[in-house]
Formats: sequence, C-alpha cells, structure tokens
Amino acid sequence: MQLIIYTLFYPMMALLSLIITVFALLAVNWWAPLLADDQANLPRWLKWFQPFDSSLDEGWKGGYLDPSWGATPFKRYLARVYWLYRNPAYGFDYWLFGLPFEAAEWRVIRYIETPTLVLFIAIGNGFNVYYHGRLGMLKLGWKAWNYWQGYGWRETPWGPVWRVPLCFTLSPFKRRTSA
Repeated sequence: MQLIIYTLFYPMMALLSLIITVFALLAVNWWAPLLADDQANLPRWLKWFQPFDSSLDEGWKGGYLDPSWGATPFKRYLARVYWLYRNPAYGFDYWLFGLPFEAAEWRVIRYIETPTLVLFIAIGNGFNVYYHGRLGMLKLGWKAWNYWQGYGWRETPWGPVWRVPLCFTLSPFKRRTSA
C-alpha cells in the first residue's frame, strides 16, 4: 500500500524538489557558505540546503577537488559554493522527501552491471530505477541504489539515519560507453 501511495505522490514530490533546487541554486548556495561553522556545516536553519552525508568541505577534502582549494579562506569559500551547487538542496530530498529504508522491505527486480551498462530496479515502500548506459543516466524514485552493494544491502546507513532520498535525474551527457 505504501508503494502505491508514494508512487502516486512521486511526481508532485519530484516537482517540489525541482522548485526547491532551483531556489537553492539562485538564492541560497552562493551566500550560505559564509555562515558555515568551523566544521564546515551550515547553521541549523539552513541544514536542508546542505548535503546530508557530508560537510561543505567534502569537495576539497574528499578528492573531488584538488586539496589546494582548502588553502585560503577565499578558495575554501569557492570550494564550498561548488559543493552546494554540485548537491543543491540535497537535505530536502533526504529529510523532507526521503523515505525510511529497511532492507527487508526492498526487493531488487533487476540488476545488471557491465562496463557499458548499469541497470537497477527495486521496489519497497517506494521504488528506484537507476540506468547508466549509452543513452546517459536516469534516476527515478528513491535512491535505494546507494544501499545496494551488487550482492546485497549495506549494513550501515548511508547518511545519519536509514533513509533513502528522493531522486529525479536525467542526463544524456553522462554516458557509459565501451573503451
């Protein structure tokens, strides 16, 4: 029953997520890093604009950017802005639109992983379709894919609690092709 309810509400939730994301991109992400604390976290009233699984310094500390981006306050600010633009309003998708995740409730319908194709389809209290192949990338539903290890579900939560964030990604530019 939950699957049906969440599936029916998914288009509205995805649209609201898109609206919040556009708002974050235009009106929040460029100034919010100025309010980050010493651990590179936003104040509580801005928490939903921050990625739920990392601080604002993950860009240069986690290897996404060169570590030199953390060398000066100005470069660190730019790296934090970059990180928010890479993950705009991600906290909303996790806390507001996300679903509790219990591995026992989720069933993998289809899983293929080759050098040129990843296809993952699962259902639980929500649904997840993840495609990454020659046509690009598509993510629909809730990101159960991030709990999947290819042979079973993770044993630790991805993020602070057992939740799956809402996702809607369509990119023809991020393709998987043979070498």
